Amino acid sequence: MKPARRPWRPIGAGLALLVLGLAACGGFPEITEPVGTPLLPDLVAEPPVDLRVTRLDDGTLEARFSSTLVNIGEGDFALRASRETGDWAVTQEIWYSESGAELHESRADLAFAGDGHEHWHVRRVAGYSLVPLDGSGTPVENAPVRTDAKIGFCFYDHTHRMGFGDEDPRFDVHECGEEDATEVRMGLSPGWADVYGFNLPGQSVDITDLPDGSYRIWAEADAEGWFEESNKENNTTWIDFELTTDGENRFARVTEVGPEP
Repeated sequence: MKPARRPWRPIGAGLALLVLGLAACGGFPEITEPVGTPLLPDLVAEPPVDLRVTRLDDGTLEARFSSTLVNIGEGDFALRASRETGDWAVTQEIWYSESGAELHESRADLAFAGDGHEHWHVRRVAGYSLVPLDGSGTPVENAPVRTDAKIGFCFYDHTHRMGFGDEDPRFDVHECGEEDATEVRMGLSPGWADVYGFNLPGQSVDITDLPDGSYRIWAEADAEGWFEESNKENNTTWIDFELTTDGENRFARVTEVGPEP
């Protein structure tokens, strides 16, 4: 059984759609009347890699892993956010095949730092959770779930992962904004991936008191259903692993890998 998630649904009619016919403020690209058909993104999580067990100085044991989000859709996964005080207003850009775009309001929120990069992140744009498996390799129903410590993604064109899309990146890490920023825009082009290595803060689940056994780490893109995509059925994948102990050392060995983009 995969982790429960909130189904995607359009935001209410009063909030669903903003179409602007003039230049946006600051560094935001101009939004003009849309022409053609919408080019939606398709945000997919790759199965976690580089799984390992790490013991911290205070004795805490962590299962650490690298995580990746990929856009396999026709359109950019692009968000813009602005604020006057402490609260961010977030919108998703939906670009059209011939020209122009629409802005759709989102319930997403931003958080600062969290991985040593000192910039803004979209909270929980991807989520990771650890559950036990039974003897048949099936997740145990109603078992306690352990979630990752990651604060969020500042996503940008990190790696050209797929065989389509522009060869050169169009979204840069510097667009994620410094702490005093009042405008932020970040995105992931079609065919591009954003990668967070296992050595970054938050790329972990606490397993200090977890007994030896079989477990699964779920990876899910847009678990909260905050964004519009062309396909919501491919957002979830996983890895299964065996947790063992040898003296004072603990080990995690991957046994099965879920769907890849």
